[in-house]
Amino acid sequence: MSCCISSKACNISRKYLENDSLLTDAELKRLKEHKYSAVDNSWLDELCMKRWWEFVITLCPMWIAPNLITLIGLIINLITVLILSSFSYSATEPAPWWAYVQAALGLFFYQTLDAIDGKQARRTGSSSPLGELFDHGCDSMTQVFVTLNICYAMSLGSVSNGVLAVSVISVIMFYCAHWSTYCTGQLRFSKFDVTEAQMSVISVLLFTALFGNYVWETSIGFGYSLKHAVIFTSVLVSIYQIGGYMIVIFSGGVGKNGSTIAGTSVLSPLFPLLMVILPFMMIYSKTNSSVFDDHITLFSLCFGAVGAKATNRLVIAHMSKSELRLWDWIYVGPLALMLNQYYDYAVNEYYLLWAATIYCYASLFVYCTVILIINANLQSLGYLNHLLIF
Repeated sequence: MSCCISSKACNISRKYLENDSLLTDAELKRLKEHKYSAVDNSWLDELCMKRWWEFVITLCPMWIAPNLITLIGLIINLITVLILSSFSYSATEPAPWWAYVQAALGLFFYQTLDAIDGKQARRTGSSSPLGELFDHGCDSMTQVFVTLNICYAMSLGSVSNGVLAVSVISVIMFYCAHWSTYCTGQLRFSKFDVTEAQMSVISVLLFTALFGNYVWETSIGFGYSLKHAVIFTSVLVSIYQIGGYMIVIFSGGVGKNGSTIAGTSVLSPLFPLLMVILPFMMIYSKTNSSVFDDHITLFSLCFGAVGAKATNRLVIAHMSKSELRLWDWIYVGPLALMLNQYYDYAVNEYYLLWAATIYCYASLFVYCTVILIINANLQSLGYLNHLLIF
């Protein structure tokens, strides 16, 4: 009986990995041959940040692996966000001044380490497509942490749909950046891009630490506060940025007849994006309780995991010049929350939210592990079967 159960579990695991994580031999070959291409027009990078990064890289020992630098930055950012979230879990409570300062430092350290990992790779002669993939993967997971920093600093939990709106815009912007890359084969940074956005978040955190959380409640007239003005300005900048990506997507395809680098329709990445955005918007708006507002951090983390995996899949499709897979098993998490609402809350929403979040991060972790380890080593399915058996 136990052997039978073990065999079935192995078969299920193998089928899951085949359908969700494994690349074909052709995709692996193209992934291995991928060459990084980017155009950096960032204003802050040229003004001062590149000089800072060139100085910091001289302090790094030659034995430190580039991916380790990225991972350290990710862990630092994660820890500092979790510390801040412990004081402002629902994004409505003020935190001590030092909590905002350490969150700002965490983001700055991440930004610096994320910027120098590529320099370390070139310095040590260890540049590889998987190093780029690891870097983009960490960036996609950090996206939700950066967004939460803004929400905690401004107490956006007190604004109707505030946290969800900022999170959705953040995910769309990051996804569209890689969507345009999938069409053109080149990652393009505009004048106001990642560095400028991160420094803006750091400025907000330090401003909050200096003047207190309630400074964002300062009235600017007509029933609106300072936080509304900042959000409105950010939304306008984001719409402008997304519009720029859309122009590139619809006019910059380098494939046949303006298609993607894989020769597929430039509209194909739209479905995964909708599968990330729409379920969470529906879940949040249809609930009959305040569970998602009370646990907005957990809800945002779940949303961030789904968005991160969708973006990672798009990055891999670009790097391997392959067709983007439209279905992803991580969608089971938000779909379970939707079905629970449809069937009149058969399961407690709070417990199901925890289950969905754990499942989504497990799915993301398995996917990244398989891509970075098994596919990176170009191992065959036979080797994978061997692992599953033993």
